[in-house]
Amino acid sequence: MSDNNHDENRPVARKAKGDAGEKHRIGISDVAKLSGVSIGTVSNYLNYPDRVSDKLKFKIQEAIESLGYIRMPRQHSNFGTVPYPIIGFVITDVENSVFISALEGVQEVCDEEDMQVIAVNAMSDKERQTSLVRMLCQMRLQGILLSSVFDSQDDIAFARAAGIPVVMIDHLNPAIADNSCSILKNDEAACQLAVHELIGTGCKRLVFAYHAADVFQPIHNRLLGFEDIASKDGEISFQSVDSAGNSFEDGLELGNSIAAMPPEQRPDGMIAATDTLAAGLLSALQHNDLRIPQDVSVIGLEGDTMDSISPMPMTVVESPGVEMGRQAMQQLVDEITNPKGHIHTTQLLMPRLVRRSSTRKPAI
Repeated sequence: MSDNNHDENRPVARKAKGDAGEKHRIGISDVAKLSGVSIGTVSNYLNYPDRVSDKLKFKIQEAIESLGYIRMPRQHSNFGTVPYPIIGFVITDVENSVFISALEGVQEVCDEEDMQVIAVNAMSDKERQTSLVRMLCQMRLQGILLSSVFDSQDDIAFARAAGIPVVMIDHLNPAIADNSCSILKNDEAACQLAVHELIGTGCKRLVFAYHAADVFQPIHNRLLGFEDIASKDGEISFQSVDSAGNSFEDGLELGNSIAAMPPEQRPDGMIAATDTLAAGLLSALQHNDLRIPQDVSVIGLEGDTMDSISPMPMTVVESPGVEMGRQAMQQLVDEITNPKGHIHTTQLLMPRLVRRSSTRKPAI
């Protein structure tokens, strides 16, 4: 393990919006969640009610009335003579449920605007991403949403040269910040929520586990959030450790090494940069007969769906995936329909802590 120095080389947003107190407009994904059906079923209820059973109609209508959902009027004229406006969504990795949640938000706005979305998987591969962006541009779509692990100025420049606007999701590229909108989670705040939760439940020796060689911008920003608090708090032990990767197996290996430490040196609170890494940590710690959360508390920083591999319900800082998708799509629609008046912005959305079994209960 090694102590880390605070890094001031961080992206700076031009115009950031969003805070923990903001309320999003109720949309069909909220209706779907409350009624226990898919977004597609809610869409059918609104547009093709004959396709929905009476039982589901009743559930959906109850949810609509409970939430106060108001359907936005369709705006066919926004897109001129385009009969079926289509946008593309390049997803960095479909195995990460955060981006599937973002797709739900995108689909919700598309339904309201009478648009369609084509989603493709870049598999966290830069060359594949570039190929997909070029393919979508050749299809002459109305716009592209891009969630990327990498700075993507070449891909965005290619799309813009073809007259196709691009909005970034969960990534900020400072080099082209004035030429593109970005919607992302406040990852520094996400890690700081986790730190405060651990300190508030009595943890004294905190560790942030991450892959030091990872170029994924959100992970770097999570580290910055950890280091920022570490530089200001002299009573708590803060250390970061290179997990050598973000996989479940990397978490197992790191967890085994943590378990082998003398109790007085072992961390009692751990924050994992990804939920997959956190699931591996939990499995190894439990396998070595450490009590979770009494001996070690663990928090993941994504809110990904880990039910199939995590040995217990995991406390997470949940990404606002659906809202990222909503707002990104709204920005894209505005740029498509109002190209001269559109203002590029960076919007930082606040995450939220979800307490489960892997952390102690806060002191009352």
